Amino acid sequence: KAVVSTQSGHYGRDNTRESGTELATEEAALGIEPTINSPPVNITVAPGGTAEFACSAEGAPTPQTTMTKKDETTPLPLSAFPAATSNIISETTIIQKMDNIVKSNEGWYTCMACNHYGCFQEDAYLRVLDLCADVMCAPPLVCTADYITLETSCGCPDFTTSSGDVCDFARLTAADFVCNNYCGQDFNECQMKSKACEAGIYDVEVAYKGYCERTYEPEIDPQTSSSGDVELEYGEGLQLECYADGTPQPEITWYKETNGVVEAVGYGEVLEYSRVIDEDSGAYYCEAVNCMSNKVRGALIDVTVNPEPTLPPTDATTSSPYITHEAIGNLKIEATHSTCQVFGDPHFLTYDSKAYDFMGSCDYVLAMDCEVARWFIYGRTKPCGNHGGSCLESVTVYFDSEIVELQRGWLVNHYGKKISPKNHKDKEMFIEGQYANFTLYFDGATLEFRTVLEEREISPGKTEISQIILKWDGYVSVIIQTPMEDSRTCGMCGNNDGDANNDMITRRRGEVTDAIEFGESWKLDRRGRCEDAPAPLTLGEACGESLANVTAECERIFNIANFDNCPAAGHDKTEFIYACIYDECEGIMQQPGLPPKCVVAQAYATRCTGPSWDRDDPSPKGNYVAGWEEEAGCPGSTERFEDVLNTGCPQPTLEEEQNLVA
Repeated sequence: KAVVSTQSGHYGRDNTRESGTELATEEAALGIEPTINSPPVNITVAPGGTAEFACSAEGAPTPQTTMTKKDETTPLPLSAFPAATSNIISETTIIQKMDNIVKSNEGWYTCMACNHYGCFQEDAYLRVLDLCADVMCAPPLVCTADYITLETSCGCPDFTTSSGDVCDFARLTAADFVCNNYCGQDFNECQMKSKACEAGIYDVEVAYKGYCERTYEPEIDPQTSSSGDVELEYGEGLQLECYADGTPQPEITWYKETNGVVEAVGYGEVLEYSRVIDEDSGAYYCEAVNCMSNKVRGALIDVTVNPEPTLPPTDATTSSPYITHEAIGNLKIEATHSTCQVFGDPHFLTYDSKAYDFMGSCDYVLAMDCEVARWFIYGRTKPCGNHGGSCLESVTVYFDSEIVELQRGWLVNHYGKKISPKNHKDKEMFIEGQYANFTLYFDGATLEFRTVLEEREISPGKTEISQIILKWDGYVSVIIQTPMEDSRTCGMCGNNDGDANNDMITRRRGEVTDAIEFGESWKLDRRGRCEDAPAPLTLGEACGESLANVTAECERIFNIANFDNCPAAGHDKTEFIYACIYDECEGIMQQPGLPPKCVVAQAYATRCTGPSWDRDDPSPKGNYVAGWEEEAGCPGSTERFEDVLNTGCPQPTLEEEQNLVA
């Protein structure tokens, strides 16, 4: 705490008492006890902020004034103060400033003024509260709190340039012309970002410095691009091509029209299906776009897929799609979904199964819809571990202007309304928003979150459902599943195109190979408060002499019989064994009852349980791994329940929750 005290005196009043000529009587009349003429006031301060109390007192002689926490206030005996030599009143002011406020600083504070003739005190309360804690603003807007009026608002942040410089007045007024990715000319980068935020455009970026070049709208080359009719047998491959020129270079999007319904089905110059089915029949065309708005449409390509031949019955057992029967003749089938996973300290497995580690502590875009920005998912990581690592603290879903946050202890936050899934185990919970609805299900170990992106009829009486699915362990690990097809994604989960080699596409759409550069590009830190991510340690650096023993223990856990069928379903153990070794040596958060090796094993068990999908097989896969904890020597879901719960905010009991609703 930094404490600053200032005292000032003034001598404008003479309160000498007339009491005759006797010296003893005159001396006895000297001295005036203190009074506080400007008491401290109650204040509210954000964690990490600065608290300042001011207090003024007067008396004769000048009182000694202190400002301390009430339970730490101890007045000195009056005899410790000097007697007055006159009755001239003087005033003193103390200003106490405390930096880096934390929750333990909250409480009553006492201003005490004492002199030889008495003490006087006034109290004020310091409240430590983050007013923005439960306020969710759609990026790029950020919450701003007024700690005088105790009001909050969402507004444009303090921007920084791509080089990290703060957009102060000098940079806002400096002539440094840029051309943005909408082919618009801006006076400088700071003005570009400010105008875009005010207009509600979040993805504006600097395309290049200087004046915008002359723009040429896209032109599709009919000689090298596909056209005409294509007839295929069920199960054959399909490849369509579309090549375009323009300035800037156009981006290609593929669309399919079926029965008057148009949907985006792919991106890039080549659209390729390795195995077509009946539902792939339709009219396809490409669209070339530059400047985010100049569009030109290619030739129509009619694709016909002949029906699948009828096969005789077989005794072979195969997995079947997840189906719910709402009524006879009305089947709902879950579409194929890609799986991204973030777990432990933290380790990433992208949609296309690229593995990497990233140790940053900030908010990061994990996955988002990069076509129309209808949805995005970001994770908040906080420091954990022994050597500067980090772990997921919460996961937030933004979808159709609705925001839902999954917090530690499985707590769910929807615009400040808290839902406690722990009170509703094995029951479906529903969140009805203004623009979208959400479903929650908690089995005692994993909280599953779902929201429907699209329902489409693929044949009479048969509907396919595309969803956003999250599986949150309530601690540090999450599985994110979004549609495998018709989905252009970006963020730390990769681009979901089936190719792990091109997953590290930065926010500025450049391809890199360095995980730190990739992760930093998806950081949400408009105010520049987050430090750059450190490089992860090697296993040797993290474990030291214990490496061999920890490796043997992690290999034992992942070779238990319950996990035997997981690799055949596409769930490689290699990256999880590595994560187990790293996290066991690093310690993650060292929560009692939550050994790091078991946290990683639970993440693998959740992934293996499924369902999960392959691009070459629309049937979901899953394995029965119940009882893995006992075989692995890890706490079961009942044993670790309270430990996970205690990592989050306090939650009401079911009775308390019902009383709140009532």
